[in-house]
Amino acid sequence: MIRRLLLILMIGFVPVGFSLSQETQFLCSVDRTEVPLGEQFQVTYTLSGGTLRQYGDFRAPDLNRNFLTLNGPSTSQQMQIINGRVSTSISWTYLLQPRTTGSFPLPSATITYDGKQLTTNTVRITVTRAVPNSGAKQQSKTPDVDLGDNLFIRAIPNKTDVFLGEPLTVTYKLYSRVAFQLDNPIKLPRMVGFWSEDVEAPTQLQPRVEVYNGRQYETYMLRKVLYFPTQAGDLTIEPFEIGTTVRVRKQRRRGSDAFDRFFSDPLFDSYDHVKKTLLTQKVKVKVRPLPEEGKPTGFTGVVGSYEMRATLDRNALKANETATLSIVLSGKGNIRLLDEPAVTFPSGVDHYDPTIDEDARAEDGTLAGSKTFEYLLVPRYAGKVTIPPVVFSYFDLGKKKYVTLESQAFSMDIAEGDARKNAGDLTQKYVDYLSMDVRPIRERRPQLSRDVSLGVRPAVMLLWYLLPLVLLLAALMWKQRYDREHEDIAGMKRRRATRVAERRLSASKKYLEAGNTDAYYLEIARALWGYVQDKLAMPTSEIAIETVVERLQSRNVAPDLVERMRTALNAVEYARFSPSRASSEEMRALYDQAKEAIIHTEQAMKVLT
Repeated sequence: MIRRLLLILMIGFVPVGFSLSQETQFLCSVDRTEVPLGEQFQVTYTLSGGTLRQYGDFRAPDLNRNFLTLNGPSTSQQMQIINGRVSTSISWTYLLQPRTTGSFPLPSATITYDGKQLTTNTVRITVTRAVPNSGAKQQSKTPDVDLGDNLFIRAIPNKTDVFLGEPLTVTYKLYSRVAFQLDNPIKLPRMVGFWSEDVEAPTQLQPRVEVYNGRQYETYMLRKVLYFPTQAGDLTIEPFEIGTTVRVRKQRRRGSDAFDRFFSDPLFDSYDHVKKTLLTQKVKVKVRPLPEEGKPTGFTGVVGSYEMRATLDRNALKANETATLSIVLSGKGNIRLLDEPAVTFPSGVDHYDPTIDEDARAEDGTLAGSKTFEYLLVPRYAGKVTIPPVVFSYFDLGKKKYVTLESQAFSMDIAEGDARKNAGDLTQKYVDYLSMDVRPIRERRPQLSRDVSLGVRPAVMLLWYLLPLVLLLAALMWKQRYDREHEDIAGMKRRRATRVAERRLSASKKYLEAGNTDAYYLEIARALWGYVQDKLAMPTSEIAIETVVERLQSRNVAPDLVERMRTALNAVEYARFSPSRASSEEMRALYDQAKEAIIHTEQAMKVLT
């Protein structure tokens, strides 16, 4: 009996050791590969066949390019013993919904296992138009109902023909003649070629009665968004989407007897709750390029109506003291994308990156407010220096022409700084020492010794003569380099792009720790977009994800790094404008994703330079 028991235990344990050494797999699977438009499906990334202690750094792809992420990732772990073999696995599951019809691939996910990076397979999803008698609907307990014109949403633009950088406002409204409730969070459309800014997003829907196409509706304003086009051409604002549940009365079979007629009264009606996904129409926008005629030199693509005020707090100071140059740009336009004006600082005056203060609000179909740039100046040498006028150009939408603003020149009188104090008056001991210069005549003839020392060696003497010339040449070379660097504004921005991004990322982390979600998303977007704009010398008018990708590809950046930057930009934009707030873990993951994209891109650019 004991031998049989030992034999059973040995047979049971042998497969366990075998199963631990089986091949590890990282696979992508879906619950179905053909999905009708408006329905949901699941995608699962599963790591199986290994120990869960050896994996890390799971990286999900950007699933929001062709689909909407309704939920996820939800994580689950499993361990099974089948025929004495142990199998462990961990899965990440997402609930997705198609945006439009067509055939779309699900991108691969990656994970690090035992020091190696694993990549999943790709799965193609075919999205078809909804069929009334499809199998999915036959399995549903509630019927599909054609609401017709009784419940729909519209995207209402205030204009569709604009200049590059000219804002347009799109109002998203829901029209209803039935009872409904909103389900899943509102999904804003993906923007390609636009910078968007929320103007109004009510937390509670307030109904208003409105007549549309001859019918009376209760209307609800869902969202009002400002769109600033960042590239010219025929652009499209993709559909806006919401999920709803509609209360529909069940059809009752009517009889002819008094009993049926009595219970046909609406008091005895029963209802079904039907889920419906509502989509707006696509908004076609014609974006005209800015005219070439009269375009100023150094124009950076600013559009709107602005005023500039430049002030210097001190005109007279001593060397190594500080002064502050303040430049305030105020008016209407895309205040958030304003770059610092080009300022030429004279040699001998050190300056630092400006402190930026921004105040922007929605007003009259655009953003209004001001942006302040404060430069700290430190003159190093005495004399009189002049800061040339600050020049700022923009395209005035009202006048349909370019306007150039110019400040006055600033003169600074620099006095000598505090001189170092003298070591003090000669001491009596030093005077006594000098008096020993004339010595009394010795009565006894001294014994003279031969001094082989030659004093200062000729080589050292020559070096002392050449030292001023070397220092002068070094100073001239430094000045030429200083002037060259400060004349090349784009190059200066490129060199300090990483430092500025690090400062903004640090600020975003403080906002995250303080719980200021809106400021966190805005600052992390400024860090990532500001980095690529400065690093790739992109004007404001060309800011777009595809343009960034093209610039990186043209500089031979590795495809995986280009894709990482694209994913980070998409993630920041999606998180910033999504009405549903992410968890603190997801927000920290977004911070890490943006930071790693900047670090790896910077390393790649340094190698290629």
